[in-house]
Amino acid sequence: MRQIISIFIVLSFSTGSAAAQDQPPLQRDLMIISELFPGTYDNMEQVYFDNRLELPEDTRHERVLSEVRRIPNDRFGENAFFILDYWYEQDRWHPRIYSFHIDEAASAVRMKLHSFAGFDRAPYMKAHEDLSALDSLALDDLTNLPQCDLFWRQSVGGYHAEMKYKACVYEEQDETVYADYQMMLSDRALWKGDVIRRVSDDVQVNAEPEVLHKQLKARIFSCSMSFSGETGKKENFRQIPINDQGGLHFVPRPTKEKPDRQVGIRLRNVDWAMNNTASGFTNDVFVMYIVERASGQEDRNVTYTWGAPEETSVGLNLQWLLASCYITPQNQTRPYLTRSPAGPWQSPQP
Repeated sequence: MRQIISIFIVLSFSTGSAAAQDQPPLQRDLMIISELFPGTYDNMEQVYFDNRLELPEDTRHERVLSEVRRIPNDRFGENAFFILDYWYEQDRWHPRIYSFHIDEAASAVRMKLHSFAGFDRAPYMKAHEDLSALDSLALDDLTNLPQCDLFWRQSVGGYHAEMKYKACVYEEQDETVYADYQMMLSDRALWKGDVIRRVSDDVQVNAEPEVLHKQLKARIFSCSMSFSGETGKKENFRQIPINDQGGLHFVPRPTKEKPDRQVGIRLRNVDWAMNNTASGFTNDVFVMYIVERASGQEDRNVTYTWGAPEETSVGLNLQWLLASCYITPQNQTRPYLTRSPAGPWQSPQP
């Protein structure tokens, strides 16, 4: 009996201790968002299939790359991130800092947008590669409009963020407009769209497609290229970082006919927006291309190989070129007897 009473006391204490540590759901949401958010995102697949499907020009998406990095100190808030968007067609870089906070009144995770307005942004264009570039920057140097904050709430398979309706109002070209900026986040993708509407009738006045930009989260591979047979000697290029959302890397391979010739690797995790056969379903695939580049010609795919989207390594041997890519660099791999299946987006955090 004494033993039973002792066990009951221990269990009661343990249960009480666990209950005392309970946190509100918004705290959990904040932790999940903060964990999922960092990464490299690219909508190359969306752009490719927009063109392949020959969608109307006004519904096609511009290609945009987004680099998201968590800021390690709390100078901009405990959960702050540096964001750098690159718009390919415009050749335009756009840096910002987002900070996340719990807003009990709104029952949401509130995201403040801090813009680099009114000063030279050039020193911060590579801050995603070295966050120490932000050390000279203070929160007071940035611009935040509270009425333009986004509110994140759980949605199917992830989180959806939006501004308060007609809250972010401003004047543009003699019209009163408001921003209808939205984002969605999952463990695979970041969706976002920045629609501008007239306050008077809610009509869209900018050229942003109604369908959000779908940026898939990239995995970073360590790749190597070993050449032989072309120049009479073996040449190796190792530990080349390439992401699987259209990332590529070229090395010089000149010939007499093409002195500026280059050969490279391109990686794609193809997100099929359509079936390419009438009799079945087209599965997504992870593809490695070997590409030749020279002036006066379009990039030429020499060959390619493919596997399942969750593959963590890929390679091929063309005799004159041995190419391979791994999530874990070869010099960091560890022995095993039975390998657990890899998750579809396993990759080290940037």
